[in-house]
Amino acid sequence: MAISEKLTRRMLLKGAAAGGAYLAMGGLPVFAQSATKLVFMEPFDLTLEYLPEMNAVVGGHFEKEGLEVEITNVRGTAVGIQQVIAGQANFTRVGLLDLFKASASQDTKLVSVATSLQGGIFSLVSREGDPINSPEELRGKTVGVASLGGGQENILNLMLAGAGIPVADVPRQAIGSSAGNVEILKQGRVDAFIANIETALLLRMTNEPVKIWSTTQFAPLPGGVIGTTEKFATENHDTVVKFVRAMRNSALEIKAADPAEILDRVASKFDLTVTEDREFRLEAIKAYNELALAQGDENVMRNVPEVFEEAARLVGAADIMQIDDVSSLFSTAFYDEAVK
Repeated sequence: MAISEKLTRRMLLKGAAAGGAYLAMGGLPVFAQSATKLVFMEPFDLTLEYLPEMNAVVGGHFEKEGLEVEITNVRGTAVGIQQVIAGQANFTRVGLLDLFKASASQDTKLVSVATSLQGGIFSLVSREGDPINSPEELRGKTVGVASLGGGQENILNLMLAGAGIPVADVPRQAIGSSAGNVEILKQGRVDAFIANIETALLLRMTNEPVKIWSTTQFAPLPGGVIGTTEKFATENHDTVVKFVRAMRNSALEIKAADPAEILDRVASKFDLTVTEDREFRLEAIKAYNELALAQGDENVMRNVPEVFEEAARLVGAADIMQIDDVSSLFSTAFYDEAVK
């Protein structure tokens, strides 16, 4: 059976909607304060985006470093961040812009100790017969985003800022986030829309007549950074070094190993909420690998200073927020020690 027949929008949406069990406030792990027993709080249901940490558990990378890590999840980036601040979790994975905003709005300072996805998780999708090839071509075009004021619109604004185009010159429409948005595009209700990794992958695999390109080339924000409180990182330096080393070794194993073996290993332990189609899952692993390796093998899990600096500049230019000292929001020390 052809992939276009096996994979349908319904399958993707079903996988995305099948929420994994998450722990309520009263049911969170109680050992988040230990130096070797750690809680990694994912902000959403477990998908293949979180493969490095899941593989670090089942592949023994955390255990090799003397760490016992429990991966759990909540609903929403803000909730995940709050759990870290409250001491109910040690680490969370968020977008870089989420980290910027949280650090500006919280009394407790958050820092990135590693970058899990060097490339951004969003793409711009336009009609193949009427393609949009760059941010400069967005002037006067209507762009669909998942929600107004959310991460997708922020990325759009960052791209426009980089191109020197006023935000007001590019209308946007909230259309949700699903592969079904391609029908809105075909109907001409939008000229383009922002898509996540899974949606972009599905559109390619089903041969939809669209042009797709990553927003990272114009808005170089990492798709995922590992955040913790500055206090925890300072007081548990050696633990964080071990954590970063385990995450890096896991990511490098995923790159080198047979993706089918990694998938089977992880799926036997974790309840993944992505469609069960095996071919799609394997292609998703490859797609996320590309994002993890976007800055080269030598920078896997590293906070690349130049990327953070450019991200801060773009965020300021887009009038999202001003960051006076971006170097205080990340550290390369843990990575540098981990790879010695």
